[in-house]
Amino acid sequence: MFNIVDFLPVGEENAITMTELAIILNCSKREARALIYEARCKGAVICSSPDSAKGGYFLPKNNDEVRRFIMFAEHRINSTKEATRSAKKFLKKGGFS
Repeated sequence: MFNIVDFLPVGEENAITMTELAIILNCSKREARALIYEARCKGAVICSSPDSAKGGYFLPKNNDEVRRFIMFAEHRINSTKEATRSAKKFLKKGGFS
């Protein structure tokens, strides 16, 4: 078995898209995403960038890239929590019943 970290570029400017990564690994994007998740759970620091021009996955080259990734990920977490708040409130009030 291979280590996905070996296929990731270093530095945000070299980020690889999920599509590109799946092609390189010869797997689906879903499988590639699962491999990234597993590597992160095992301690790998794999960053992602939302940059629409060249966003994707990469290994950080410095602390600033790690910090930007943390800020990006925490913002997504907070946005998701906010998005589910009204749905939880709806269910608490009885939902469709």
